[in-house]
Amino acid sequence: MKKVLCVVALMAVLSFPAHAEKMKLNPYLGFDLQRSIYDYNSNYDIGGGVVLNGNTLLEDSLDGFNIHVGNRFHENFGVEFGYFRTKEEGKNIVAGTTIGPGVVAAANFSTDVKIQGVTLDGLGYFPLGVEKRFELIGTVGISWSKADLALTVPGVGSDNVDESEFGFRVGGGGQVTITDHINFRGLARYQTADFDNVVDNAWILGFGLNYAF
Repeated sequence: MKKVLCVVALMAVLSFPAHAEKMKLNPYLGFDLQRSIYDYNSNYDIGGGVVLNGNTLLEDSLDGFNIHVGNRFHENFGVEFGYFRTKEEGKNIVAGTTIGPGVVAAANFSTDVKIQGVTLDGLGYFPLGVEKRFELIGTVGISWSKADLALTVPGVGSDNVDESEFGFRVGGGGQVTITDHINFRGLARYQTADFDNVVDNAWILGFGLNYAF
């Protein structure tokens, strides 16, 4: 799947130079509902010979939204800037739960995580059919993300940490034109993610509407 998205994104980039002389302004504003699926490090070494399983400790599916503005310079190429934010999602860990190789939780506790950030993407469009109402989309871009993690032990208190990083993302999907100003799209993106070795990678799935001016 990741290899397919890389090929689509490469096609998106290569589609631009051949038509650079036809660039124009076609701005749009959009909103996507997103689900961010994070693959955590299942062997996170915290030192002292203690290894934890991030997939057991942290919620891996985070629902949220993306607000973006863009410009379609040509039928086959555009640029988009976005802001995304997930809801805070948590897990309750019960005493006795295995949270790593040979590591068992000594007490009940909970974890909460949320992520926000900004993105910059180049998009390649491939219209299909005579009326060109349906298009394939390839994307390639960069992101800056900030993750906030809270650990709470009932009756004891809580602790918060945050980590930020730059990443690379690549994706693809499709778009359907509903009217001259409104279109609906769906995209899947592979996102590099690390957050100080806590995360291995992520997938971002989004569905939403764009309004073209």
